[in-house]
Amino acid sequence: MNIKICILFCLPFMAFSQSDRFKASLLVGPSITWMTSDDKFISTESNRFGFKIHVQGEYLFNSRYSFTAGLGLSLLQGGKLGYQKGGNLWSETSLSLPKGDSLPNGVSLSYRVNYLDIPFGFKMRTVQYGKFRFYAHLPEFSIAIRTGAKGDIIGSGVASSDENIKHQILFINFGWGLGIGTEYELKDEFNLLFGVRFFQSLNDVTDNSGTYFDGSKQNSKDKINALDFRIGLVF
Repeated sequence: MNIKICILFCLPFMAFSQSDRFKASLLVGPSITWMTSDDKFISTESNRFGFKIHVQGEYLFNSRYSFTAGLGLSLLQGGKLGYQKGGNLWSETSLSLPKGDSLPNGVSLSYRVNYLDIPFGFKMRTVQYGKFRFYAHLPEFSIAIRTGAKGDIIGSGVASSDENIKHQILFINFGWGLGIGTEYELKDEFNLLFGVRFFQSLNDVTDNSGTYFDGSKQNSKDKINALDFRIGLVF
């Protein structure tokens, strides 16, 4: 259903792209994501592979500068965090584990989050070199709406997978990013795009209602970071 929304959203961009002032793009590709925390008792343990698909429209101020906006999906975003202190860490979730409110010290929690993205930003292109033009997409911002989240638990004496943890992830995620790449002209007004983009949450993405064994509140600021590899069509 979400894929259909992206396709329908792309249709008006395709129509606008017939104008000299507008371009449309379909961008897809894998992403490497990881999570970081400002809590000294929480560490980044591993990254994960995700996938993103975006449709993007551009309003051209001139041949080199444009404003961009779009809609997309970021799938399986997140990573694994290690918690030195245990307790009721996923307090908003009814876990399938016995004593899910007493996760052990040293437990690892893995996050897989799906978002509906609304990105917007500015894009700059170089002059054309043969069939190539290079671009920088910055700054870029995004409002992301959480559509679902799953999590895994691995610790001393506990193991669980595919827990429904959507209530542990905030509904809205604000992010920023920057990207670089190249466009290769296949024919007039129809280009292939290859690029890479770094993206990061601006706000805390996790719920902070959990508590540790000592009664203190789990009040960390956790972010999702991503390195996106982009392949696309620009028309």
